[in-house]
Amino acid sequence: MRWECCEKVRKLLSICILVLFFSAWSENITLVEADYSSLTLPRIMYQGGNDNARPAALRSLLAQVTRRTSIEVNREPIALNISDPNLFHHPFVYMGGDEAFDSFPEKDLKVLRHYLSYGGFLFIDDNSAEADSEFDASVRSLVSALFPQNPLQKISRSHSIFRSFYLLNSVSGRSIIKPYLEGISIKGRTVLVYSSNDQGGAWSRSKLGQWNHEVIAGGHRQRQFSIRLGVNIIMYALTLDYKKDMVHLPIILERLRRYNPK
Repeated sequence: MRWECCEKVRKLLSICILVLFFSAWSENITLVEADYSSLTLPRIMYQGGNDNARPAALRSLLAQVTRRTSIEVNREPIALNISDPNLFHHPFVYMGGDEAFDSFPEKDLKVLRHYLSYGGFLFIDDNSAEADSEFDASVRSLVSALFPQNPLQKISRSHSIFRSFYLLNSVSGRSIIKPYLEGISIKGRTVLVYSSNDQGGAWSRSKLGQWNHEVIAGGHRQRQFSIRLGVNIIMYALTLDYKKDMVHLPIILERLRRYNPK
């Protein structure tokens, strides 16, 4: 009987000690509040040329992404060097310009190649609205150095990028220099997309809501298709081929032919 009483007292003391311990410990604990992840679109900086030819482009596109989708975004884009370790925190990066630029050093090519090969996505945008521009020549030289065995190829209209959010059957932009996109794919995943049509110029809007650049030839409709293409490119970069479903693919392609005739 005495043993049972001693055992109960021992257990009670143990519980009291534990309560006191956790009470003292909890005073030093700060609760960590979970925060929602938001999409940021970094702009790649480089030497020579003009790496910020359309300063309002990404902010304007992010505003459209917010309005048209459920993606949480950070509307203020950031600028990064290829060598910045934060590059690998972002699934999507943008590189634009309208002039020739310097060749990337080998160390930056290695970083960018690693970034693209292991999940990253790069969208390159020629903002010059000129055929065979100096920027275009620099881009092709960059891509050749980046993936010497994997040249730029035309992206097929059956690609998931044309149905990742909107069903599209054409390539738009501020000025349609080429009626197609070009890209680089690695193991079935498109990691780099290049547009010659100044998408950023079509997206750019002032904080007062005025369009910054006139769309050449196609007017409002052409601008809207460029915005839709921009949203699709972001959605593809985030989700890749989630809509590459062979069960639904024939239906999707039929809708493209029916509602977007050539």
